[in-house]
Amino acid sequence: MKDHDVSIIVPIYNVEKYIENCVVTLLEQDYDNIEYVFVNDCTPDKSMKILENTIERYRNRKKHVKIINKTKNEGLPQARKSGLKIASGKYILHADSDDWVDKDMVSSLIYEAKKSDADIVCFDYIKEFSKKSVIKSFFYTKNHPKLNLEFVKAILSHEISVSMCDKLVKRELYKNIDFPHFSHCEDSFVNLQLFYEAKKITHIARPFYHYRTNPNSLSNSFSNNKKALDDFAEFSKAVRNFLLQRGLFDEYFKYHIPAILKFILDYSDSNFKKHINAICPEANNIKYVFKINRNFVYKILYGSVFLGCPQIFVFAKRIFLSLKNN
Repeated sequence: MKDHDVSIIVPIYNVEKYIENCVVTLLEQDYDNIEYVFVNDCTPDKSMKILENTIERYRNRKKHVKIINKTKNEGLPQARKSGLKIASGKYILHADSDDWVDKDMVSSLIYEAKKSDADIVCFDYIKEFSKKSVIKSFFYTKNHPKLNLEFVKAILSHEISVSMCDKLVKRELYKNIDFPHFSHCEDSFVNLQLFYEAKKITHIARPFYHYRTNPNSLSNSFSNNKKALDDFAEFSKAVRNFLLQRGLFDEYFKYHIPAILKFILDYSDSNFKKHINAICPEANNIKYVFKINRNFVYKILYGSVFLGCPQIFVFAKRIFLSLKNN
């Protein structure tokens, strides 16, 4: 069988409530030459049975389906890496098994990829909350003489999406990509590498992907979550090594340190200085607050942590989260 135009990689873990809807929207794409790679990351529920039953309803797609049953749960990044090892598509798409997609997603992306010969085709997505849907659209720089460095800066400062699921990527671009073992911010680290290697990047301003929000994800805090704290420290170290090994000192100090400081402040309820020192000691300086990519009011609130008034920031953050959730 000839290689497929695109391989869609879907890790599966604890999604029995949502996986049927996800798989149906993938199998009902209006494009034929698709390979599906489902990675069972030792899910303890009925997700795999539901997957198998759903695939049986689409006999024309069944021969294009590959299933990997891992013997050890290693988390999302390693599940994606396992899928990539057996993928045959010229392009790669990732999907999370609790999300869903529009029917013309693949056909639209492949058309753009072939027309432009882009290494990466980015697109918009919709964040699906319980009571509302919000389109997330990002501005992507075009025709810059140092394209990949501009995108590195944009990723570090979160000016563009760092999701793995809103990009069609040439498979060859993954050859030298390091998939991390940490589970928080893993998308940011992989995208940092992909965008650094890419020579041409395009964007379709259409939201094909529906991202189901999880209110319990990280619980908006890692104050009592040692795994999350350790992951952020590993992420910061990995990014630091990646940038400094390539001589990207300006990108590290101007973009990464302020971004990691923002992460720490946003996801801490207390012990701010302790978390900063555990994750990125270099960020323990108020000067980096004023390099954070937020408006002046936010910078003042962030600065209160360094001025001995962290309760001001904690109070403001609780009000913001309450308004956001309502």
